[in-house]
Amino acid sequence: MSFTAFLLIVCSAGLHASWNLVAKKNRMSIPFYTIICTTATLLWLHVQFWTPIKVWTLPGRFYLAVLASVGADVLYCSGLVMSYRRMEMATAYPVMRALPIILTALATSALGWGAPLTAGSYAGFLIVFAGALLMPLNQFSDFRWSRYWNGNMLFILLVACGTTGYTVLDGRATEVLKACLSDVSAPVRAMTFYSFRGLTLGVVLWLIVLTLPALRRELRELVGTGHLRAGMLAGLFASLSYSLVLCAMNYVTNVAFVQVFRQLGLPIGMALGVLILKEHCTRTKVLGVTLILTGLTVSVLPWEKIASWL
Repeated sequence: MSFTAFLLIVCSAGLHASWNLVAKKNRMSIPFYTIICTTATLLWLHVQFWTPIKVWTLPGRFYLAVLASVGADVLYCSGLVMSYRRMEMATAYPVMRALPIILTALATSALGWGAPLTAGSYAGFLIVFAGALLMPLNQFSDFRWSRYWNGNMLFILLVACGTTGYTVLDGRATEVLKACLSDVSAPVRAMTFYSFRGLTLGVVLWLIVLTLPALRRELRELVGTGHLRAGMLAGLFASLSYSLVLCAMNYVTNVAFVQVFRQLGLPIGMALGVLILKEHCTRTKVLGVTLILTGLTVSVLPWEKIASWL
């Protein structure tokens, strides 16, 4: 994993924590997520007018990856809404961020996409996973399997599968762009893809919202209660965050590294919670952050070179 990818993902993690902080103060719903995605779409729509990439000339496998990614994103949104309605964010968020670490590594390995992961990488991923599971605990005695394994886990799994799906599929689409347009710079490819994907996702979400009467009522309430501005702010942060992720995908050998390093959003989110929301900083959270940072380091160390030195 290159230093460029690391810097991009660190910035992305901070922005991701920021938009979740905004969403935490507002009632998460499919219409709210639609506002977020629409804001992102409008912010990046200009790319379609100046990009040298002619999207309509790309091969069919690119469009299949985009459509499947959008479907995974809708799955992610549905699970996110139900999780936040039934669970505390302090419990749901770290778990839904932890599961995709393992699922993405397994998916890329099973599909043979990207460079093979080393044993050191898998070990680091597991350490990050353990650290993420500790984040929602106030004290060590709070740990019990029932906290994680219950009826609400179905919605957490929807979020995790959706996150894994769009990460892997977006990585695949990025690879297609790179193979077809290697002469175009990585940032331009990333912006073009994000703009086109945003248009597709926005259309799908608006079709869902306008088709279902209950969601139309929620949308009217959302606009009437003044949450529209919050959704637009979250959309600004979310769009900048994921555009950096897409750009980082051009500098890694396997998108599993992108997924695991996005967990830097957990310690950043914890810091924002302590400093802005005045939440308690417990020993379990400190240990969780320590494990996450340790696991990230372990996952990218050149273990083959270290073994040769020994």
